[in-house]
Amino acid sequence: MQDTHIWDKFGVFGKKVALLLLLLICSLQAFSQRDRSINLPNYDEKWLHYGFYLGIESFQYRLKYSELFVTPEMDSVISINPDVTYGPVNIGFVVNLRLAQFLNLRLVPKFGINERKIVYTYSSGNQETQIIETVTMSFPLLLKYKSVRRGNYRMYLVGGINPSVRVGGKKDLSKEDDRLSIKDSDLAIEFGFGLDVYYPFFKFSPEIRFSRGIVNNLASETNFYSKGIDRLTTNSISLYLYFEGGR
Repeated sequence: MQDTHIWDKFGVFGKKVALLLLLLICSLQAFSQRDRSINLPNYDEKWLHYGFYLGIESFQYRLKYSELFVTPEMDSVISINPDVTYGPVNIGFVVNLRLAQFLNLRLVPKFGINERKIVYTYSSGNQETQIIETVTMSFPLLLKYKSVRRGNYRMYLVGGINPSVRVGGKKDLSKEDDRLSIKDSDLAIEFGFGLDVYYPFFKFSPEIRFSRGIVNNLASETNFYSKGIDRLTTNSISLYLYFEGGR
């Protein structure tokens, strides 16, 4: 028994991100009409580049009920629903290695503070929200496939894996208070698309990336809040703004 129509719930955020990206592209296109010069013409011939990025994220767990959820032991619980949360701005760094003419390997580690919510609805009509606060370090390793450059623009696709480790959060308190606990590590598959825009001294790249966890994030501790859950996996949609040096 599976809950959460996750992509429907991400619809509003996805539309906002798409609109923001469209506005960025339109503004950049208007700028290009005034300046026809080719910026950083040999940029992609260099084998190594560095940079940094900022990102915002919409997050929601994907949940699978356990067999215990339909037993008398869990009769008081009508539903367990992950809620959509929006994280603060994350910051990360870029190490870009040229593998071939249209293919790069990118390591983009980042530091993030996240708040994740799961709502328990009871037969009494009451609701209880489990809030999971985490501080994580992520180490996405991505392949970037680029299109042919046209003027100062180039579209691209990215895909790869994202291992992450929990470096902070209210882990000990959650155990003492008999609350829902998650594991200290995670692994996700990531994919997305973006646009490289070449300026005279740097390259700017807005990017939308989707992340889907492939391991169960539910901790082994068993209590009332975890009995009705068989599997928790991470899912997110992110907007990143990359700034990479041109020298």
